[in-house]
Amino acid sequence: MLYPLRFDPIYQERIWGGTGLRDEFGRQLSKDKIGESWEISCRDDADSRVAAGPLRGKTLSELVKIFGAELLGTKIAAGNSFPLLLKILDAQDVLSVQVHPDDQFAAVHEGAAGKSEVWYILKAEPGAKIIYGLRPGITQQDFIDALKQGKLAECLNEVVVKPGEIYPILPGLVHALGKGIMVVELQQNSDITYRVFDWNRVDAHGQARPLHVEKALQVIEFGQQPLHRPDQEKEEGTLVVENEHFTFTYQQLDGEKIMTQDPAAFTLFTVVGGEGELRHQGQVYRLQYGDSYLLPASLGSYSLSGRMQLLFGRPNKALHIAKDRPRDVVSG
Repeated sequence: MLYPLRFDPIYQERIWGGTGLRDEFGRQLSKDKIGESWEISCRDDADSRVAAGPLRGKTLSELVKIFGAELLGTKIAAGNSFPLLLKILDAQDVLSVQVHPDDQFAAVHEGAAGKSEVWYILKAEPGAKIIYGLRPGITQQDFIDALKQGKLAECLNEVVVKPGEIYPILPGLVHALGKGIMVVELQQNSDITYRVFDWNRVDAHGQARPLHVEKALQVIEFGQQPLHRPDQEKEEGTLVVENEHFTFTYQQLDGEKIMTQDPAAFTLFTVVGGEGELRHQGQVYRLQYGDSYLLPASLGSYSLSGRMQLLFGRPNKALHIAKDRPRDVVSG
């Protein structure tokens, strides 16, 4: 019998990371440069394990094999890979200037899915910025010239961010988190990032991280306008961002709400403020700030209660990944 599933986070050390996940959520970190918490992941290199209940210790990939459509949903089970990846990122320093490929380019060159994602700004220091696209009118030649001359910053569109804002990141959009920002990130199940520039920094061993300029230049959509959704609708308590791969919903809860899980696809959610409870078939699951859950497609009716702000992620299509090509896996 499936139930609401919570997983042990998988922590990823990053050159730009820190201890924010410990400071914000009280989590136990083994290192001081943790940049990412993979909250729900089903990958060969990072397979989430169930944290509680009868299925405790089982990996998400094992659950997919055991339960199939009961877990994934009737629409999603047609694929050969779990379609989404849910993370929390803690940027104590600026990330590399980067871009992600779309499905077509990634399939041909990496044997993997492309990467569409969305950021919810969980925390931001006053004046903190993200790189969000290029300045208007920047051409590919302008970009190349700026890279050669060490003046790339002149091409980049910077946006001051604040908590509660949502930023969709489409393939082809140049982007980077700035220093002092924590985000919840929902994305396609892909870890392909092409770094364009890494601020000339080196690791503890004096080594620079690899760049992927040639591939990046092939996928950057010059002239692409960012798709920042203004958040006026939050006054109504709900905000929805949707693309072909997933639907991302912000929702405020004050009281109790009875919900029914659609059997066509599972749901992921993260508590981004407040606390409350989830009730399902007589079981009570305490929900606290920072908790993430997977709701299996076959869950049926359940209730949420309390005063909370929640992010919901739901896949819109099955994911098919070619298995005969190596994957280019890099971090931000």
